[in-house]
Amino acid sequence: MTGSTLLMAGCSFTTASGLTECETSSDCATAQVCNAGYCLPQPEGCGEIYGPASSSNAIALGAAVPLSTADGPDESEVQAINAIKLALDEVNQREGVNGRPFVLHICDTRSEPNRAAGQAQWLIDERKVQMIFTSSSAQALAVSSLTVPAGVLMITYSGTSPDIANINDQNGTDAGLVWRTAPSDVLQGRIIADLLQNRIAVTGATPFADISRLGISYVNDAYGQGLFAVTLGRIDSTLRSVTSAQYARNSTDFANVVRHITQDQPDVEVLIGFSEDNARIINQTISGGRTSQRWFFTDAGKDRGLFTALGANAQYVEGSYGTAPAQARPDLVYRLFAQRFQSAYQTDPGQYSFTAHAYDAMYLVALGAAYAAGPDVNNPQPITGARMADGLARVTPAPGETAPAFNLGTEGFGGAREAIRNGTIIDVTGASGNLNFNASGEAPSEYELFRVTSNGFETIQLITPPTQ
Repeated sequence: MTGSTLLMAGCSFTTASGLTECETSSDCATAQVCNAGYCLPQPEGCGEIYGPASSSNAIALGAAVPLSTADGPDESEVQAINAIKLALDEVNQREGVNGRPFVLHICDTRSEPNRAAGQAQWLIDERKVQMIFTSSSAQALAVSSLTVPAGVLMITYSGTSPDIANINDQNGTDAGLVWRTAPSDVLQGRIIADLLQNRIAVTGATPFADISRLGISYVNDAYGQGLFAVTLGRIDSTLRSVTSAQYARNSTDFANVVRHITQDQPDVEVLIGFSEDNARIINQTISGGRTSQRWFFTDAGKDRGLFTALGANAQYVEGSYGTAPAQARPDLVYRLFAQRFQSAYQTDPGQYSFTAHAYDAMYLVALGAAYAAGPDVNNPQPITGARMADGLARVTPAPGETAPAFNLGTEGFGGAREAIRNGTIIDVTGASGNLNFNASGEAPSEYELFRVTSNGFETIQLITPPTQ
């Protein structure tokens, strides 16, 4: 049988190259894809495709996000990607852009920046995506080092490090190729410090009135370092002492952190880290005999996976407080999103950080693509990363100017798409709030003060961050 006959039958192995020939990816083994007629390996963690993968004119998007850790699924990230999927479905139900649907290629980074970078390169080279979603600061920084030179748009829905604002991302567009729907930790750090020094009144309580000794434990990466620096820099002589400890992401040994807590005995320990690491710190501290410690969580710690990891020790975090970019907002856009999310996934999105920000990110991509394609349906322009970025620059009116206002989501997407494809500057409000982007491609927003209860996380109040 000849090689051509083998190829027509499905696939064959070519000894010259050591590669298997193919017609479609179904001809290839698991964890392989058909590319240019050959079965090639795909990076570990990649392979999930959401949306109409068989569509010949689909607009391909990528996501390199930490859907799992060494402990198993990352519940917060799973719900964030669900929010993106919900928005993608809603956009596709409304004919996408110029009748072209969106399809999402998803890679699980397992919270490893180097792995995220490799997956991003594969998404760019093999999946030909012009846009990639990322999560967390360290991974966003790693991925941006590949997307920017390639002219690919990147949006992070949870990367909050101040370092992201300093990326040189103007490759082919003055608008920049790095955007985020999550606000910078410059804002969260100010709020945390002001709360703990009683400069912000808490509705119906005075939970921080007796603090004189403060402890801070932080993950030693771009996220933890940035938020620690801003928080510490805003604390003055109001507090008698401030002590700290750092740790590596996904570590198993937190002896130095536990030693810091048991020896320094802070009135409140701020945990700047992710829920699985927070759980280890709390469990090891309790095992060491300190059961009366009070805790304060940051945005990455608002994750119901915390309670699963704590098990019986969950009782020791009840009554704790924390901050995160606001989720449970009273306006219609968030309420529509929350109701639809609950219906689709039987989960309250307000029990996690950044679900609303992820939802908004997908809608912004759709608007950027609509601008890129242009007003002439019969003669559309290329949908490139740079052209989508140019479109995102048109969702924020200049200071003092007004523009047609639209809500993102099922209620207002159609009108916003029509306006922006014609070049109109618009003003958009998403589930995470008003998306008025600054020159660094980030949208400042309100924060929520939440409290931990026996049933989850309860929003106490919304806080407008200090401007300085």
